[in-house]
Order: sequence, then C-alpha cells, then structure tokens
Amino acid sequence: MPQIACPTCGETENLTGTRADNGTITIDCGACGHTWERDARLRCRLCGADNLEYSPRPLWEKVRGNQKTPAGRYDAYTCLECGGQDVTSPRARPRRS
Repeated sequence: MPQIACPTCGETENLTGTRADNGTITIDCGACGHTWERDARLRCRLCGADNLEYSPRPLWEKVRGNQKTPAGRYDAYTCLECGGQDVTSPRARPRRS
C-alpha cells in the first residue's frame, strides 16, 4: 500500500483523516498543522478511470506434490474503461488481446 506523507513537511506517522460523503478524505498533519484533501476512490493504475468492477482472485497453496488447495482470496478490480486487470495493485495488467 502506498504511504501517505504530508506534502509540506513529509511526516508519515502523525496524520489523521476524516472521510467525507463525497469520496474524499481530509487529512491533518499533527507535526506541522497542514490540512489537505485526498481522493479516496479507487482508480485504474493504467488509465486513471474510476469505473472499476470487483473481481476477486483466489489464493492457492501447494498441499502435496502438484496438488493445490484454495487458501483464501485477494481483492482485485477490472477496469471497465481500458479492460485492465488487477488495476489497483502494482501488478496491473493491460487487456488481453
């Protein structure tokens, strides 16, 4: 997850936030007193769109030999604008041709 830092002093620890109904978070820096707004909506890392579809992916673990068993899931999103897959993670992949 990307770390949030104060744009004025660079503080990363002493930050507090308040979520608004419009999808933004107002962040206050306890070190220098600076206040700013951050957009909390998920966006595609490939095209920047916020038109995403939830598409969870299974997590697998090896049990014996080549046998695999589901060990959980991770939250993944597909972009409905560019077709990218897993677009909110660092592993974002463009649409398959």
